[in-house]
Amino acid sequence: MARPELILKTIEKNPGIRYREIMGELGLKNGTLSHHLQKLEEQSVLRVERTPRVARFYPLSVNSAEIPIIKRLRQETPRRILRLLLDLDEVNFSEMFLRIKRSPGTTSRYVTELVDDGIVKDRFEKGKRFFSLPDKYTVNKLISKYHPDLMDKTTENYSDVIESL
Repeated sequence: MARPELILKTIEKNPGIRYREIMGELGLKNGTLSHHLQKLEEQSVLRVERTPRVARFYPLSVNSAEIPIIKRLRQETPRRILRLLLDLDEVNFSEMFLRIKRSPGTTSRYVTELVDDGIVKDRFEKGKRFFSLPDKYTVNKLISKYHPDLMDKTTENYSDVIESL
């Protein structure tokens, strides 16, 4: 298989993949990968999201509304938060950081990013901050498609909750 096809296939299997990750996965040198990605971008066969220090690559099949969710699913702590919110309808901040086993500071940083991205909704009640997932269907669909191993864990968590009742 030619390099451009290998690169595209890698991006399709791993939407939101970063430049260095592609380089490592395919064993390509910096200049070679840069050349092929530039050609693919010129041909408009992939999407590129550039931020000051990171370029992420997406197949055209990913719509712009899914990009923030996919980007966050590639990070461990946001992925834990989203899995928790798939399992529960609503969770307060104190319960969240305990359940995802992250410090309050780390949890706060990532849940705030998820809220800012519009993926998670928050509300305040009696001095407590509660979080929920307004579009469980899309998050569930993207996890099933790109991270099926997470679905097994979510199913296990759900069955544990049901069994404990």
